Amino acid sequence: MTPSPILDLAGLTLEVNHLARGVRFYSQVLGLDLVRHDEAVGVAEFTVNPHQTLTLWQPITRQANDARLAPLKPRGASHIHYAWQIELDDLEPSKALLDAHGLEWQEINLGTEDRPDWTLYFFDPFGHGLELRAVDRADARQPHFPPVPVQRPTHALPVMGLREVALAFSDYAAMKERLPRAYGFAFAKEQEDRDFAQFTLGPQPEPDGNGTPRRWLYAWDPQVGLADMLGGDHALVRFYADVDAVAELVRAAGLPSVRDAKGLAVRDPEGHIFEFTAP
Repeated sequence: MTPSPILDLAGLTLEVNHLARGVRFYSQVLGLDLVRHDEAVGVAEFTVNPHQTLTLWQPITRQANDARLAPLKPRGASHIHYAWQIELDDLEPSKALLDAHGLEWQEINLGTEDRPDWTLYFFDPFGHGLELRAVDRADARQPHFPPVPVQRPTHALPVMGLREVALAFSDYAAMKERLPRAYGFAFAKEQEDRDFAQFTLGPQPEPDGNGTPRRWLYAWDPQVGLADMLGGDHALVRFYADVDAVAELVRAAGLPSVRDAKGLAVRDPEGHIFEFTAP
């Protein structure tokens, strides 16, 4: 099997209707470091850890939030579901922190009765669905950039990094064929009871198991998932990758793209923008 050129999850851009409110939420509740806040262009950027970023875009009429990507007509993701990695011991204290911020949360066991995998779900002020997923940093299944604890304020959730992103696709069958062929994503598995595929963000596909620090791209039909959460529409997601290898696949697929010193950005037929950058 040819190794996937996709190496890891680098960042995510969210669409928000009030930039300052988004900055307050992600600074205070998640404790992320704000590195840019530009109301004129509707952009706020945070560092999640040394290798991952979270960006907020407030749409502005007749103006691109990012001039570099303007030819691809990108938008931030709407009502996206995505997950954060936390330490195993931080799951229970996170409940009290969510309560202190006045946020409703739901706990779901994604494992089994004899090997539970408890996960917390909640929403940000804009309808994006967030998940706190505990990972075992001693697990052998490591991503390209292994998770490392980050010092957060005492009032903030102890997140280490982004774990997964879930995107909606109206044509599920075409997506399942296109993502490996046109970009090189490693197909891992799909659910039996619904159109829901999982792609490992790494050289080889592997099952998504309890505690794994691996990172993931989930792709499903436009239906409500766990905790009433939806996959994102017209999302902008960044990945670490072998950019030359991805560019060759993208050219063969005939997809619109932009290539420059920062990497490769591609517009998927479903309207998602995928950015690929070297680690």
